[in-house]
Amino acid sequence: MKITYKNPKKLIPYENNAKLHPEVQVERIANSIREFGFQQPIVIDKNNVVVIGHGRLMAALELDLPEVPCVCADNLTGEQIKALRLADNKVAESGWSENLLSMELSEITGIDMTEFGFEIDLSGLSFENGDDEYDGRLEIDDRPPAFQHNSFENQDRMQFPCVGFYGIPVMEKTDTVGDKFLRFCDWKEETDLSQFIAHFYYDDYKFMSAWREPDKYIDRLKQFKAVVSPNFSLYTDFPRALQILSCYRRQWCGAFWQDQGIDVIPGVVWGDRESYTYCFDGIPAGGTVAVSAVGVRNDDNWNGKNDNLFVSGYNEMIKRLNPTTILYYGDMIDGVEGNIIRIPSFYANKREKLNEMSKTRKSNMEQEEQ
Repeated sequence: MKITYKNPKKLIPYENNAKLHPEVQVERIANSIREFGFQQPIVIDKNNVVVIGHGRLMAALELDLPEVPCVCADNLTGEQIKALRLADNKVAESGWSENLLSMELSEITGIDMTEFGFEIDLSGLSFENGDDEYDGRLEIDDRPPAFQHNSFENQDRMQFPCVGFYGIPVMEKTDTVGDKFLRFCDWKEETDLSQFIAHFYYDDYKFMSAWREPDKYIDRLKQFKAVVSPNFSLYTDFPRALQILSCYRRQWCGAFWQDQGIDVIPGVVWGDRESYTYCFDGIPAGGTVAVSAVGVRNDDNWNGKNDNLFVSGYNEMIKRLNPTTILYYGDMIDGVEGNIIRIPSFYANKREKLNEMSKTRKSNMEQEEQ
């Protein structure tokens, strides 16, 4: 194979690529490139159209890499390229030997494997001198998720007015609206943060310090136009106690930041129908709220024909909170209504830019041929 290096902005995504690349996967690919470098080339055809490596291309663009290694499959027919594009993804599908995987992961101590999607049980480990001995590399979360269970007991926390059986803290209403969202972890990419609403619609472990050390980023959060309360997940397979804790964390952080003078927009998160008894507690009625539909479209449980947890929870939110404005982050899902301001997701924006570059390059090539 002859490897050449090309500007990723010059590569053209295949417009009919059948393999999905959800946001979380692209983020993990980017994490891998940061840690290990670009170790696997992108396969392209003679026209610079991607054959293999769409996820790596999206990650390279996120990382703003000046060049990426490429291999040109110019010895294959058009039909072979189509077949290779499908076969490469299909033949890579397989399971794990859980015993061997656990053994391998246990021997990796200097690299945070959760950045690549592995779930690691570190509950039996502890630091001799406390959590602060861990020298983490994450900008937003500087300690591994295993130590979350110590966070509440080890801190003196302010008390706010609470509601419901579980004592969920109450946030104040806001009427702030806007359509410019920025992931809080990307704050360095913009010079004027006052134009943006900060959000936390990405992996929980990357913003867990919002709960552990809620005053750590106060000055930075104040630079934004507003902030959406942190989106601690309510996965339906979570134990009920952890789902309730996620709601408590979200509301407590939001109330605390409001107390510090930050304009905080309540983020609404729900799980299954049983979660309705606590997931809306503490969120004020009649103001602006934010919701995320990232990952919903392709999830049969959340966007299924027979059962649609997203639409059911969304309608319950409308019924209980009657929000004046809904800042809606992600793909539109059939069945949602209301005064919606839609905000494309982080990776939707990336894909749009890729498509625009692809169309521009195709147009330029056609003009050159003429």
